[in-house]
Amino acid sequence: MRAIPSSGPGNCRHAPVCVACFWAAAIAALGAGRSLAEPQVFWASDPVRPNETVLLQGNDFGGAVVEAARLEDGKPTAPAAAVKAKRWTRLPVLQGSDCSLKFVLPADWPLGVFACRVTAGGVSSPPVLVNAPDPWWLQGDRGESATPGGWLRVFGKSLGFGNRSIVRLEPEQGTAINLDPVAGDCYALRIELPADLKPDAYTVYIHNGFGGNAAWRKAGTLRVEVPSPWPAKVFSVLDTYGKGAVQEMRKTLSKYSPVPDRTVGIQAALKKAGENGGGIVYFPAGRYGIKGDLSVPPRTVLKGEGMGLVVLWWGTGRFNLDGGSEEGLAADPERANVPPTLIHGSAFALEDMSIYFPLAYQTAISSAERFQMRKVRVRVDHHWALDGRKRPEGVVAYLGKNAEVTDCDILAKGTALVPRDYCWIARNRIMAGKTNCPLGGARQVIVEDNHFVSLFPTAYQNIAGNGRNLYYARNRQEALHVHQADYSFTFDAGDAAYFGKIAATRGSRLTLAEDPTYPRWAPEKSDLWRNAVVCIQNGRGAGQWRAVVSNQGRQWTVDRPFACPPDDTSLVTIVPMSGRVLVICNRFEDANWVNASYGTAIDVVCAGNRLYRCAQLLNYGCAPDNAFQPSWYVQFLDNELREGQTSVDTTGSVRNPQKFPCPITRCTIHRRHLLGEDNSGGISISGFTRDVIVEGCVLRHPLSTIRAQSEAKDVLLRNNTSGHE
Repeated sequence: MRAIPSSGPGNCRHAPVCVACFWAAAIAALGAGRSLAEPQVFWASDPVRPNETVLLQGNDFGGAVVEAARLEDGKPTAPAAAVKAKRWTRLPVLQGSDCSLKFVLPADWPLGVFACRVTAGGVSSPPVLVNAPDPWWLQGDRGESATPGGWLRVFGKSLGFGNRSIVRLEPEQGTAINLDPVAGDCYALRIELPADLKPDAYTVYIHNGFGGNAAWRKAGTLRVEVPSPWPAKVFSVLDTYGKGAVQEMRKTLSKYSPVPDRTVGIQAALKKAGENGGGIVYFPAGRYGIKGDLSVPPRTVLKGEGMGLVVLWWGTGRFNLDGGSEEGLAADPERANVPPTLIHGSAFALEDMSIYFPLAYQTAISSAERFQMRKVRVRVDHHWALDGRKRPEGVVAYLGKNAEVTDCDILAKGTALVPRDYCWIARNRIMAGKTNCPLGGARQVIVEDNHFVSLFPTAYQNIAGNGRNLYYARNRQEALHVHQADYSFTFDAGDAAYFGKIAATRGSRLTLAEDPTYPRWAPEKSDLWRNAVVCIQNGRGAGQWRAVVSNQGRQWTVDRPFACPPDDTSLVTIVPMSGRVLVICNRFEDANWVNASYGTAIDVVCAGNRLYRCAQLLNYGCAPDNAFQPSWYVQFLDNELREGQTSVDTTGSVRNPQKFPCPITRCTIHRRHLLGEDNSGGISISGFTRDVIVEGCVLRHPLSTIRAQSEAKDVLLRNNTSGHE
């Protein structure tokens, strides 16, 4: 399905602006009672290639024309504000409204950075750059900061196109440094920092190799620091037991040997490390019985001789079953007396060991910040004795801020790893009965190259309530129970504080027209509302969102003023922020949903993923009775669907249209999907949805279709092919 542009000034082919079109648009605008306001662009869909459609969301687009120009590349030297286009080309508008425009980049233009501007009533918008870098956040090897010789990661859109990206570090004083990423793609760059990099606060700029100096983009500020090293003095947990203790402990590695209680020696080594200001608490090879909890001093590493050589065990008796015998299968009821948290502290590490937590644990590990776990195997004693009638609970590790978990092998009874801000979770195998790595409430988290397995039919992987600046890439997610499983990757609906009008705006300060209504579990002073956004959902300024800074009664402050302030036609919603999420090149198996929105989702890219035997690749803005949770600017690119019948769905569910009279899902892109010969699913656009592009998709099964239902507005279908045509 392709919309045909209507006749009139918006379709004139003169360039850059002809007099007849100017006056026709001006008279039409004045006749409609609209002032000749400058058109504004709030969002442009990218990355985009030549002969593909660009979607612009903005304001005052009525009767508009679009012009574009490819910026000359040249050698980028330093950031420059001015956009210099030698020649503007007017491009036909395929679909247009007062707040959105769709047009195609010429097929014969080379890939690059394109300047676009919208002219309505003779007034032009400032140029917007399509395919310029759009960095969302940056992260260092210490999370919020980086070290000389460490690394910097940058995440966002259009960061690289296979050519030479550049990262520029500008110190507060001194000479800027240009660095080449050692790895990167369109959505993420990795930069190795020089070992002699001076500690300082650096402004970071990104360039993707196209567009010359005008295409530099600021990514944020990176603090480079040299932290004081942790003490390296070693305290062996076997020093308490005298000579020969190391050899005796090695004998406990035999399957049929009892596990001795070594709590006293471990506590003694921890005490010495605390008195030393930290250090290495060392476990020689063997299996160590533990009673009670371990309080780890700051800057202390619990280090074993090897993952397969050291076992920490909260248990009793022998560590084996005798082939075929039922003896030892039943869990010891005395093991239910388990401390609330087994290993706890701040700024500590676990390395090179295996840990068997008791079946009744609720929190196994807890850290306030700077926790590190490397090459650790986690198991659950008597895991087979779980009650199969309910989903198991318990958390392996609350990570805190600036944490790292890498190269581990984890079995979680319920939830495995719960990150906070600036965490890095990589190259792990994690098996869980509830959720492997919940991302709700987290910001600036990297989850990459992991193997996630669900052990329970209703396990899931989710972003619940709110989560922002999340990179979920190259993970394999599979269900142990296959067709009996519902192992989804999903955003999970939060709640809302307000839906209605704005009584007044003064810069970044807003006055609501009515009192907000909070859920009982998140009252006015809850931190949830400092992680919220104000979204103009309909009317003037629709498509803009701003982060909440503070709130009291009807008075709310956002991080910056709206470019186009709301007026009496505008409807706004205030919701917890879930967005700026990158779901890149993962493999999903046997999921119900691979979902880029179930509730609020803003600025999400779901690209290069492969789905096997999954039910839906879904974008789902929803409005239950008490909340309006929008889905905006969600892009599904280059995803491959195999085995089964997978529906690629974009929809908007509004339970009460009289209460919420506007589209809830806006600006969705489906581009270059492949539905294989063995997948008879299709693509469906429905519900309270507006401005959707389905382009360049290939459907190879003869039963596969693309459908756009009538309640969905401004849907563009272009250049899609099917195997049965």
